[in-house]
Amino acid sequence: MISVNNANVALPLLLIAVTVAVLAFVAYRRRESKALLRDAALARDLREAAGADAVRLAAVDEFETTIYQRLFYASVVGPKVRSAAFSLLGLLLSLGLAVLLAPSDGLTATTAKTVAAVLVVVFGIATVVFAGWAVYHLVSTPRVSFVESYDDDEDE
Repeated sequence: MISVNNANVALPLLLIAVTVAVLAFVAYRRRESKALLRDAALARDLREAAGADAVRLAAVDEFETTIYQRLFYASVVGPKVRSAAFSLLGLLLSLGLAVLLAPSDGLTATTAKTVAAVLVVVFGIATVVFAGWAVYHLVSTPRVSFVESYDDDEDE
């Protein structure tokens, strides 16, 4: 009977799942960016089609406001989140390599373990830096908001 260690089966499956999840997240973010570009082009076309009609122009302004609010995240925070996701993927893959090579002996195995350990440290630092940078921009960069202008209109 073949003896199978659960860690030898679980670790590769976990790494595959994490890789698929990170790649799916990045693909989703790219699709969202493309949708925002299409929406921006649509807003330009709608503004031209609205002409001088005040009601249509107001509707286009509302649509543009939602686009600008979504563009903030996509252009400022999104790239940092994607970088943090890729850094996390690199961290987990290099950590998996280090765990896989841990029982090995010899000069080549020791060198590979050292390289894997260095990669774990580098990707770990990169993950923390990019995640911190994303959080910093999320809380400190001003967003486009027209709430105050709506409040002023209600007072009149």
